[in-house]
Amino acid sequence: MGDTKAVGRKVRVNQPAQAIYALFADLRHFAQNLPEDIKGKSDITFDSDTLLAKVQGFELGIKVEERNPFTYVRYVQYGSTPVNFDFWVRIEALSDSSCELFLELDAQLGTMMKMMLGGKLQEAVDKLTDELEKRLQ
Repeated sequence: MGDTKAVGRKVRVNQPAQAIYALFADLRHFAQNLPEDIKGKSDITFDSDTLLAKVQGFELGIKVEERNPFTYVRYVQYGSTPVNFDFWVRIEALSDSSCELFLELDAQLGTMMKMMLGGKLQEAVDKLTDELEKRLQ
Protein backbone atom coordinates (compact mmCIF):
# COMPACT_ATOMS: atom_id res chain seq x y z
CA MET A 1 0.00 0.00 0.00
CA GLY A 2 2.27 2.73 1.26
CA ASP A 3 5.76 3.99 1.45
CA THR A 4 6.40 3.64 5.19
CA LYS A 5 6.43 0.20 6.75
CA ALA A 6 6.99 -0.87 10.35
CA VAL A 7 7.12 -4.53 11.36
CA GLY A 8 7.24 -5.77 14.94
CA ARG A 9 9.18 -8.74 16.20
CA LYS A 10 7.48 -12.10 16.60
CA VAL A 11 6.10 -12.77 20.06
CA ARG A 12 5.40 -16.26 21.33
CA VAL A 13 2.14 -16.50 23.27
CA ASN A 14 1.09 -19.45 25.42
CA GLN A 15 -2.48 -19.28 24.20
CA PRO A 16 -4.12 -20.94 21.19
CA ALA A 17 -4.26 -19.01 17.92
CA GLN A 18 -8.08 -19.05 18.14
CA ALA A 19 -8.02 -17.11 21.42
CA ILE A 20 -5.61 -14.47 20.12
CA TYR A 21 -7.56 -14.14 16.90
CA ALA A 22 -10.81 -13.65 18.86
CA LEU A 23 -9.18 -10.87 20.88
CA PHE A 24 -8.26 -8.88 17.78
CA ALA A 25 -11.12 -9.81 15.43
CA ASP A 26 -13.69 -8.05 17.61
CA LEU A 27 -12.64 -4.54 18.58
CA ARG A 28 -14.93 -4.64 21.63
CA HIS A 29 -12.53 -7.14 23.23
CA PHE A 30 -9.52 -5.04 22.31
CA ALA A 31 -11.04 -1.77 23.59
CA GLN A 32 -12.09 -3.31 26.90
CA ASN A 33 -8.49 -4.43 27.49
CA LEU A 34 -6.88 -1.05 26.90
CA PRO A 35 -4.81 0.21 29.85
CA GLU A 36 -6.71 2.51 32.20
CA ASP A 37 -4.32 5.43 31.60
CA ILE A 38 -5.16 5.33 27.88
CA LYS A 39 -8.89 5.02 28.55
CA GLY A 40 -8.74 7.99 30.92
CA LYS A 41 -6.99 10.30 28.46
CA SER A 42 -9.35 9.87 25.54
CA ASP A 43 -12.97 9.63 24.51
CA ILE A 44 -13.27 6.13 23.00
CA THR A 45 -16.23 4.71 21.10
CA PHE A 46 -16.21 1.24 19.63
CA ASP A 47 -18.18 -1.70 18.30
CA SER A 48 -17.11 -5.06 16.88
CA ASP A 49 -15.73 -3.51 13.66
CA THR A 50 -14.62 0.03 14.58
CA LEU A 51 -12.74 1.88 17.29
CA LEU A 52 -12.58 5.68 17.40
CA ALA A 53 -10.58 7.68 19.94
CA LYS A 54 -10.49 11.44 20.38
CA VAL A 55 -7.24 12.46 22.06
CA GLN A 56 -6.14 16.08 22.59
CA GLY A 57 -8.37 17.31 19.76
CA PHE A 58 -7.27 14.63 17.28
CA GLU A 59 -9.46 11.81 16.07
CA LEU A 60 -7.79 8.44 15.52
CA GLY A 61 -9.76 5.46 14.32
CA ILE A 62 -9.40 1.94 13.01
CA LYS A 63 -11.84 -0.34 11.24
CA VAL A 64 -11.61 -4.08 10.67
CA GLU A 65 -11.24 -4.44 6.92
CA GLU A 66 -10.52 -8.15 6.64
CA ARG A 67 -10.54 -11.20 8.89
CA ASN A 68 -8.91 -14.54 8.08
CA PRO A 69 -9.76 -16.84 11.01
CA PHE A 70 -6.85 -17.73 13.24
CA THR A 71 -4.32 -16.22 10.79
CA TYR A 72 -4.70 -12.44 10.62
CA VAL A 73 -6.87 -9.38 11.09
CA ARG A 74 -6.32 -6.34 8.87
CA TYR A 75 -7.40 -2.87 9.94
CA VAL A 76 -7.59 0.39 7.99
CA GLN A 77 -8.04 4.03 8.97
CA TYR A 78 -11.47 5.11 10.16
CA GLY A 79 -13.14 8.45 10.77
CA SER A 80 -11.12 11.57 10.09
CA THR A 81 -7.80 9.86 10.81
CA PRO A 82 -5.37 11.91 8.68
CA VAL A 83 -3.14 9.02 7.55
CA ASN A 84 -4.10 6.17 5.22
CA PHE A 85 -2.79 2.89 6.58
CA ASP A 86 -3.14 -0.87 6.76
CA PHE A 87 -2.41 -2.43 10.15
CA TRP A 88 -2.11 -6.19 10.43
CA VAL A 89 -2.08 -8.54 13.40
CA ARG A 90 -0.58 -11.73 12.02
CA ILE A 91 -0.93 -15.01 13.93
CA GLU A 92 0.79 -18.34 13.40
CA ALA A 93 -0.30 -21.40 15.39
CA LEU A 94 2.63 -23.33 16.85
CA SER A 95 0.57 -25.97 18.67
CA ASP A 96 -2.93 -26.37 20.12
CA SER A 97 -1.91 -24.19 23.05
CA SER A 98 0.56 -21.63 21.68
CA CYS A 99 1.11 -19.29 18.77
CA GLU A 100 3.28 -16.47 17.53
CA LEU A 101 2.04 -13.06 16.55
CA PHE A 102 3.51 -9.96 15.05
CA LEU A 103 2.29 -6.54 13.99
CA GLU A 104 2.75 -4.87 10.64
CA LEU A 105 1.94 -1.26 9.76
CA ASP A 106 1.96 0.05 6.20
CA ALA A 107 1.26 3.80 5.97
CA GLN A 108 0.85 6.21 3.09
CA LEU A 109 2.63 9.36 4.26
CA GLY A 110 3.24 12.60 2.42
CA THR A 111 6.70 14.13 2.60
CA MET A 112 5.94 16.34 5.61
CA MET A 113 4.16 13.58 7.55
CA LYS A 114 6.99 11.18 6.77
CA MET A 115 9.50 13.62 8.24
CA MET A 116 7.37 14.05 11.37
CA LEU A 117 6.18 10.46 11.87
CA GLY A 118 8.40 8.12 9.86
CA GLY A 119 10.70 6.91 12.63
CA LYS A 120 8.02 7.11 15.31
CA LEU A 121 5.88 4.49 13.58
CA GLN A 122 8.47 1.77 14.18
CA GLU A 123 8.80 2.93 17.79
CA ALA A 124 5.01 2.70 18.20
CA VAL A 125 4.85 -0.81 16.71
CA ASP A 126 7.75 -1.91 18.96
CA LYS A 127 6.09 -0.45 22.06
CA LEU A 128 2.74 -2.07 21.21
CA THR A 129 4.52 -5.39 20.63
CA ASP A 130 6.18 -5.14 24.05
CA GLU A 131 2.84 -4.36 25.72
CA LEU A 132 1.10 -7.25 23.99
CA GLU A 133 3.87 -9.60 25.03
CA LYS A 134 3.43 -8.59 28.70
CA ARG A 135 -0.37 -8.74 28.67
CA LEU A 136 -0.85 -11.95 26.70
CA GLN A 137 1.42 -14.23 28.74
